[in-house]
Amino acid sequence: MASRTSSIQRLSELVDPLEIDLGGATSPDGAVTIVFSDIEGSTEMVERLGDEEWVRILRAHNDLVRAAVARHGGSEVKSQGDGFMLAFTSSRAALRCAADVQRSLERYGQDHPDDRVRVRIGLHSGFVVAEGPDYFGRNVILAARIADRARGGEILVSDQLKQFVEGGAPVRFLPAQELALKGFAGTHQVHPFDWREPEPDG
Repeated sequence: MASRTSSIQRLSELVDPLEIDLGGATSPDGAVTIVFSDIEGSTEMVERLGDEEWVRILRAHNDLVRAAVARHGGSEVKSQGDGFMLAFTSSRAALRCAADVQRSLERYGQDHPDDRVRVRIGLHSGFVVAEGPDYFGRNVILAARIADRARGGEILVSDQLKQFVEGGAPVRFLPAQELALKGFAGTHQVHPFDWREPEPDG
């Protein structure tokens, strides 16, 4: 549905043909972890609440996301509507940030039940093609496609990111899913992250 995918689609369309400046957010070997997020059912919320109330809720959501990004050392690459594109030098820090966002939004929803929103998040780690300070984005688009397939309240990660984070402290993933991702051949294994478990360390 258009309302379900609009923010992530708009963000990924911005980067599909363009060079991306990730603000230096790459690891020493050139790898980067990309995170996409957006609010599920945002169009319906605007219709139900009206513009003024929606903007108030959106500001609270944006503040919570940006605070989590700052806590975990990430970079905000782009934002549009109710969606974010983020970059991290560490896949584990990106996963911690995604979990922090979901937990912060859950707490906010408990305190403000009429303002509750459900955010879907997708992550992928991989190498980027660099030219000067800019980066090109197959792995960026893959992260966006994974986020497209997430549900509200869900964090989906690529198989590669899962492999990167499994070398440290234990991290709990739910059973893998085989999904077709728009623009990519075949199916891809993605892993829902159980963000309700204690925050991963490392």
